[in-house]
Amino acid sequence: MNSVLQQLYNGELCPAEQYQPLQTEYQNMRLEHSRHYTDFINVLRQLEPPLDKRFIEIMDEQLDTIPLDFSSMFIDGFCLGAQMMIEILGSRQNKELK
Repeated sequence: MNSVLQQLYNGELCPAEQYQPLQTEYQNMRLEHSRHYTDFINVLRQLEPPLDKRFIEIMDEQLDTIPLDFSSMFIDGFCLGAQMMIEILGSRQNKELK
């Protein structure tokens, strides 16, 4: 098996594609939000035809930022994890030198 770095480099490992929230609460919340969205679109279609299309455009613009948010969160979390490992390994080495 290739190392994690080799898997990342070769495209065998893609954290963004493998991410799947496991919390039931999150999954239920997403389903509820999806139902609210669909219900609201149906109400808008009854009021004024161009209104539903404009709302969908606005929502799509907002949803386009989500992958960028997840990417930033992943990078920040990874950097924090690396900093913690450096601190742990550094403190271990300092204790061994004493």
